[in-house]
This record gives sequence, structure tokens and C-alpha cells, in this order.
Amino acid sequence: MAAVAEAAEAGAPGNPMRRLLAAAVVLTVFATPAGAAYDDLPEYDGEGFVALYDHAVANTLPHLAYLDERPHVTRDPELDDRIWELALERGYRLRPVATGELASVGGVRMQAPVAEAWRALQAEIRADGHGFTVTSAYRSPDSQRTNFLSRLRGSSDEAIDEALRWYSIPGTSKHHSGYALDFRYPNGTFGQFRASPGHAWMSEGNFARPKRHGFVPSYPDDVENQGPNPEPWEYVWVGRELIVCGVPQEVGPVFGPAAALTRDLARCPGGQEPVTVPDWLAP
Repeated sequence: MAAVAEAAEAGAPGNPMRRLLAAAVVLTVFATPAGAAYDDLPEYDGEGFVALYDHAVANTLPHLAYLDERPHVTRDPELDDRIWELALERGYRLRPVATGELASVGGVRMQAPVAEAWRALQAEIRADGHGFTVTSAYRSPDSQRTNFLSRLRGSSDEAIDEALRWYSIPGTSKHHSGYALDFRYPNGTFGQFRASPGHAWMSEGNFARPKRHGFVPSYPDDVENQGPNPEPWEYVWVGRELIVCGVPQEVGPVFGPAAALTRDLARCPGGQEPVTVPDWLAP
């Protein structure tokens, strides 16, 4: 940030070349994640990974739509209201669901670009001698309801919160999109993945290997109030291009020599029609 301050000072009125320098520095700081060059994969903290996925859902990932009404959980309206209230307090949010055809890899259904990326990542996993794999990807709201109810042990707030620690309620799972993958070893549990060599391999170098194929952590360790507890086994696909570019920032037009800094931004993923949030969820 010192560079920004110096650039602002250099950009005093009456000095056009210094103003161009200031614009160039500001563009570099805000258009590129900290510590990254365009020919390298940027590093992100947990909030940055979450922001990538939120931006991708809203702007770049195709074949998604929100549900027209709030899914039921137990069919008890009062209990469902309380479950939704507690879920939203924990940071859960409505998630879009997949539309159209899904691909299948090893019997696990997922979005087509995720399948292509997963096959490439899987080849690296096998080449380095690791045995973990994807055991869950697309999950319908009905399937998510079954999972949640299997964990719910009563109707008290304590029982509801205990279930919400690890299980999304229908309508709030990233798996609905078909862009989320769960990793585990064939004979292990999801919870055991954190302490495994596979997790160490995936997370090395700020998750360099999965990022190479467009995957980022879904529920990172250093983010609070994101719904479930951190889940080191779940990853979401946002695309390599977005990882390289980062979430777009508002910087305004840049002219002259400084405009050359925008050449790589032309390769960044563009926006599409935003996924429409249903009226029932509007504040």
C-alpha cells in the first residue's frame, strides 16, 4: 500500500506523466491479487477464495438457477422457520441448482467443465501415488434434505445447530450447483481427510495443484460464519482464468503507456446474465 501512497503523491496536478504512473500502480495493486504475477498463480487467503466462488456463481458459471420457493426441511412449518433462521445466522445462504445435462466421472455427476478439470487433476493425483478420489459432487435438494435429517437429533436449537455444523439444509449446499467436489479416501471418512497425505498434497503452496485446474477450497479454515464448519475435503470449481485474474475491481479508465497493463485483463472471464435471485429471498 506504500506504493499506492507514493503513486498518489507523484500524481500531483499539472504532471501528466506522474498521473499515468499513479494509475499504473493502482491498476497493478487492485487488479492483481497480492504477491501475484500474471504468469503465476496468485495466492489467496480464505476470504479471497470465498470471493472467487461468489463472483463465479454470480457472473461466470453457466447452467445455474435459483429455486422458486424455499425448500421445506421437515414439513413442520414452525420448525422449518427456526431451522432456516439458525442456518442463516451461521452464514448459510441460498445456493443455485444445476440446470441441464450433467457429466459423469466414475459414476459421480458434475458439471461438464468440472468433469474435464477433475480428470486432469486426478491424473496428477495418481501420478504422485495418492489414492484419494471424488465421492460426491452434484447433490439435489432432496438428497441434501435426507442427509440433513439423518444428522438431526431433535428439535431444540442445540440439536439443530449441531446438525448445521456439518450438514447444509436443502437449498443451501454448494453441491446443488454441480461445481463442488468432496474428496476422501475409499476406506476413510471426510473428516479424516484433513490429516491425510492427500490434504497436504492438495493444500501445498496455497493450493497450487488444484488451482492449476480451476479448483479452490470451498469452506476455508480462516473464514468465520460461512455456514458449516471448515471442510478441508470440499473444493469448488471457478475456472483457472478467474483464479489468475482475481475478482474484478473498479479502477476506471487508464490511458497512455499505463494502458499496456490492461492487456492481460482482456483474457479474464467476462460476465454473463446474472443468476436471478427469487423474490421470496429478497430483503
